[in-house]
Amino acid sequence: MASENPLQATVSLVRRNRRRYGGYIVHVGMALLFIGVAASSAFQHAHDVVLKPGQTTRVGDYKIRYVRPTSDIGTRAGSLEKISFGAVLDVTKNGKHVTTLHPSKAYFPSQDESDLGPIGRFFEGEATSEVGMQAGLRRDLWTAMSPDISKMRPIIDKGDKAFGAIDGKVAPEVQAQLLGQALTGLVQRYRTQPPPANFRLISSPLVAWIWIGGLVVFAGGLIALWPAGDPAMRRVRGRYAARVARELGRA
Repeated sequence: MASENPLQATVSLVRRNRRRYGGYIVHVGMALLFIGVAASSAFQHAHDVVLKPGQTTRVGDYKIRYVRPTSDIGTRAGSLEKISFGAVLDVTKNGKHVTTLHPSKAYFPSQDESDLGPIGRFFEGEATSEVGMQAGLRRDLWTAMSPDISKMRPIIDKGDKAFGAIDGKVAPEVQAQLLGQALTGLVQRYRTQPPPANFRLISSPLVAWIWIGGLVVFAGGLIALWPAGDPAMRRVRGRYAARVARELGRA
């Protein structure tokens, strides 16, 4: 009727009754949110498994292969901050590559070096998991890992005994250099002779729609609460404009 395109007509319609159509949008957002919550809870697949490099497993419709281990030493301001052990996972579906995930676990050193040892303290402090994730509109895939460092414990204990034997016999700078070399050798050994790792794999559908629904609810609430113009003021302005037009016509 107003010769507007569909988008303009929709905006004009909502502007004329913001509370009504804002409420409609809020209801649509709530429906999307509840669908996301229900689907992600009812159709979620979770799987705990121990894998070695080259082995595969499945979670839901996905096939996951443990390609290779990764390891790294993190530094800050020239000092050792953490040791990270991780994995490269290849994800396929129906024989087609989907994504590559990189979960890892970081170990931060404890300050109790006297009881735990200069190397052992790196594995007795706080630890954090870095999740490997592939998100999408239809499904999210989450992975977390925890390496079995008990297989490395004999090497760690041997290193701590060696550092205990030279404690106070070499300069602190030399001891720090030797510690760095020992930790570097340890992370390299993890890459070449990795122990088994525990993986937590989760396939969860429609998680993104929980966030989309929340955004739609927020947008609908803004539209409903946005103050509309004063109708009385618009009528006054309209009468004033009409009077000006009449005066100009007489002139």
